[in-house]
Amino acid sequence: MKKNVAFLILIATLISACAGTITLNGTTWELISYGPVDNPTMALPDVDATISFDADDNLKGNVGCNGFFGEYEVSGNTISTGPLASTMMACETPQMDQEYAVLMLLNGTLDFESDGATLTIFSEDGTSALHLTRITE
Repeated sequence: MKKNVAFLILIATLISACAGTITLNGTTWELISYGPVDNPTMALPDVDATISFDADDNLKGNVGCNGFFGEYEVSGNTISTGPLASTMMACETPQMDQEYAVLMLLNGTLDFESDGATLTIFSEDGTSALHLTRITE
């Protein structure tokens, strides 16, 4: 009986530990909002604004006008990115403003939270964030 109880405790502990593990590999996320945590700006409507994380620790996307790409590394609930590169097309001001704000935040060692359906990436100082929703696995 004691062996069964010990085994059940071990299984529950392992399941709890796995539940807290967040995997970004192979996922694509759509931008919902960005900017100050207490007053975010909604993503522009009708603008394909996505960020993808592949299994080879590369990220890519487009959050306004230009495509961007770079490398990332996840450790616990932190993601390290950079430097990011992007194409250099000129676009209208709203798209460029969104792109600039997102790419400036998406640089460095950043804390993040995810429940699997949503992803929030915080700026290094914690005052700004990107809010995204998952669109693929």
